[in-house]
Amino acid sequence: MVGTRTMRERHQRKQHLRAAALRFAVSLRKRQCGAEIAEFAVVLPVLVLVVFAILWFGLAFNIVSTVQRAAKLGVQTAARPTCALCGNNFSTGSQVVSSITSVLNTDRLNSANLTAYSPPLVCNPTPAPSCSTVNSVEICTGVPLTCGNVSCQQPPVACGANPALGNRVSFGYRYNSPVPIGSWQAITIPASAQSETEN
Repeated sequence: MVGTRTMRERHQRKQHLRAAALRFAVSLRKRQCGAEIAEFAVVLPVLVLVVFAILWFGLAFNIVSTVQRAAKLGVQTAARPTCALCGNNFSTGSQVVSSITSVLNTDRLNSANLTAYSPPLVCNPTPAPSCSTVNSVEICTGVPLTCGNVSCQQPPVACGANPALGNRVSFGYRYNSPVPIGSWQAITIPASAQSETEN
């Protein structure tokens, strides 16, 4: 009987130790679960902010690319004659603006957000370039593309002899942030493109 009692006691002790270990593991698991929730609560806002920043800057870079592409198409339209059979007339200002707005509309950008923008010239030519503004788009002809036989400087100085002349189209695009962040509620993205006049 003594042997069975001790065996029974050993078995009860083992069960008691197992139950105590299980209770300890469950309480430890509950504490760890609480720590995991607290860590998640700290990390989640940072993660959301990083994802939002990536999306916002990606959208801004896409808009910059579209606006620059629109300026390039606009200057190509301004630099080329319409057709040889029509008398080789160059495009009007409204035709240039129409080509710009077609690019903007393709990427679902509002052409009403165009603003005036006029970058400095590389040098000051004589005679001065002929510029007109149509719907906040500046269209210039006779713009110096090089400084001629002198080196270009900032601020611009007089052009040297025989500077290459061409066309320039410039405008700004006002991008309104979907979520205003401090002073970044609206950003004006400048766009300018220039090209030699084609004959």
